[in-house]
Amino acid sequence: MREIAAELGIAKPSLYHHFSSKAAILEQLVAAPIDALGAAVDAAAAEPDSDEARRRLLRDCIAAMVTHQDVMRLLLRDASIYNDDSTRIVGTVVGTVDRAVAILAGPDADWRRRLRAAQAFAAATDPVGHFSDAPGEEFREALYQGAAALLDLD
Repeated sequence: MREIAAELGIAKPSLYHHFSSKAAILEQLVAAPIDALGAAVDAAAAEPDSDEARRRLLRDCIAAMVTHQDVMRLLLRDASIYNDDSTRIVGTVVGTVDRAVAILAGPDADWRRRLRAAQAFAAATDPVGHFSDAPGEEFREALYQGAAALLDLD
């Protein structure tokens, strides 16, 4: 909270004049990346099952994560944001990830294919919180290549 207030140039108590709770602040911060991830999954779900749809899903999810890297770092690495008030946000993220993994696995996938899809999604997104110094486009491509290799896409 202190860091957010400092970044905005206001006193910490002033935040609560604009937001009702920490959860409301978190919702505002993560809305854009969560919406972008959801849109990527929705677009892939609307396409016929294909390797191209999987490639596009990976690339679009990576783009959403890297574009919003600071916020995603908070979501992925700061356990203090997880509490009873953030349950809805976390549920939305988990649901989006589950849908992405199902698309990456493909229809009628056995547990091994679902596992590989979950590993690929994690390979594409989890490192975002660890590499704040990586150059954008090169970083995106490296994330994609690692994930695509797990799914034998390239």
